[in-house]
Amino acid sequence: MKIGIIGHLKHPIAKPFAGGLETFTDSFVRSLAKRGHDVTLFASGDSDPILPLVSIIKRATVPDSKRRLQRVHHEWIESVENEAYASLMAGLAASNFDVIHNHTLSPLPLAFASTLPMPMITTLHTPPLPRMVDELAVRGSDNSGAFVNISNANAERWQSCISQQTIIYNGVDTSFWKKCHQPKQRRAIWFGRILADKGPHHAIDAAHAAGLPIDIAGPVADSEYFDREIQPRLQDTDCYHGHLTHEALCGLISRSAVALVTPCWDEPFGLVVAEALACGTPVAGFARGALPELITPAVGRLARPGDSSDLARAALQCIDINGLACRRIAQKRFGFQRMVDQYESLYARHHLEAAA
Repeated sequence: MKIGIIGHLKHPIAKPFAGGLETFTDSFVRSLAKRGHDVTLFASGDSDPILPLVSIIKRATVPDSKRRLQRVHHEWIESVENEAYASLMAGLAASNFDVIHNHTLSPLPLAFASTLPMPMITTLHTPPLPRMVDELAVRGSDNSGAFVNISNANAERWQSCISQQTIIYNGVDTSFWKKCHQPKQRRAIWFGRILADKGPHHAIDAAHAAGLPIDIAGPVADSEYFDREIQPRLQDTDCYHGHLTHEALCGLISRSAVALVTPCWDEPFGLVVAEALACGTPVAGFARGALPELITPAVGRLARPGDSSDLARAALQCIDINGLACRRIAQKRFGFQRMVDQYESLYARHHLEAAA
């Protein structure tokens, strides 16, 4: 099939990835291309040039805003993205793609969906965003294409403005995220972007309460938060590793006894859960958002949201969970190829319906 992928523009689709959506988009485009599809990724020009990339903006908007304006200027970012997406959608109306797959955080593709000669599918990677909700209220979800959600929990939050949603769990490459040959160490790990919404301070407190040293890995997205809440908590046996390569991170996860996942908001999915399990590391996490769907007693334990003491209890209960069982379940439930299979089937169905 000839597939157009609309990426979001806030960060480049390039390593080291800013977050889960960038990681997802990169892997997804590569996987579709390997399966023989003619894929085009519409994203920022500073994305990985190895991808089948068509640049619709020179630089990703968040780093470009910081470079130009010395801060993240949301109104400027919104204006630049609106112009880029409006121009793209006008061009797609005269294109010959079989399907357009929208992964943006913008309402603009929804506004143009009914003008396209091919079906458009939007994957909802976030909770309801006000601008998207407003667009759907005006236009109606039936005139905005088809929708995929990445968890049942997130689908429930969108239900009031989108009646029909297909659930397809996000996937991780379990041939990459895997257990290394080094033995487990009695240490906890927390990994991801370091900001208050992700709650790494809770992970440090929980690890210490459980008597476990902790490794922290990930880019600092909020330096004030890091200086105030993270650095002072770290003890001599703990380690902040910085923004690791995925290869180094994989090894660190697989050597850990437990991964701590501490969202302070309702995470729509939680790729870090799938990545940890694929590395054979059980997960202790706060029971909010999609985590209760992902973390079963076979692979981890849930704790009361925001309760570091309860998370310490969950972490200690995880240490004896079988790592091989965690990996097998991750391969079955969260394997990347399983996810791509489901999207291929969805593409084919909507393409046939549009051609009928």
